[in-house]
Amino acid sequence: MKVQQQKGRSGEHSDYNTGRTAGKLIIMAAVVAAVIFGVAIFFKISIIEVQGNSIYSTERILEASGLEVGDNLLTVNKATTAGSIKAALPYVESVSIARSLPDTVVIQVRESEACFAVPTGINTVWLINASGKALERIDNSETESYAQILGVTIDSPTMGEQVTSQSQDQLDAALMVLKELDGTGILENVASVNVEKEYDIVLWYADRYEVKLGGTENMPYKIQYLVSILDQLSEFQAGVIDLTEASTGKARFQPRA
Repeated sequence: MKVQQQKGRSGEHSDYNTGRTAGKLIIMAAVVAAVIFGVAIFFKISIIEVQGNSIYSTERILEASGLEVGDNLLTVNKATTAGSIKAALPYVESVSIARSLPDTVVIQVRESEACFAVPTGINTVWLINASGKALERIDNSETESYAQILGVTIDSPTMGEQVTSQSQDQLDAALMVLKELDGTGILENVASVNVEKEYDIVLWYADRYEVKLGGTENMPYKIQYLVSILDQLSEFQAGVIDLTEASTGKARFQPRA
């Protein structure tokens, strides 16, 4: 009889624990449901701000983002949204997405500040940015309105993709120059980069300076040297800046007659 009583008490205890666990699970489920309900009700997007755009309209960026007023703020996938904008709008270089509780999304974009016209092998002209991304095709008559990459042709590109060339060494040389110029503040004044001979690169700064860069070796140093020289020259001067021996600390300036 004592054994039977012990078994009965053990069963009652087990039933009590089971009921207690079930009660906890129900409470937890209710809390989760309340949180989800609260998120769905109280964290809807009411404001979408777009900053940093000048090439593309706010409406076009919003359309590319896929975001709409009324979407849930906390479930916005920032990486997916940024990727969608960059894929649809090739002039956009970078995108950052920020949430601001309780109802705002801020889209910050950085667009290409300068672009360069480069011909293809089939008598068309494309604009590319400083990193070599194809931006758009333009008419041959528009070429002179843009800085040009001379001495190389590119393969037929796909908008938004990196360009390639049968003369890849020359293209790589041009892109190296543009990469080093990017962020210096003078890229927008470059009129052309001639890489017909990748060991004898010639850059034109506006219509004032012919800059002889030589080959691609020590290019970061040559560009830093160029920036320093331009800071020292008067805005009324013009001529040839020879940086072919910049690695030895030598640079020559020959004023235009």
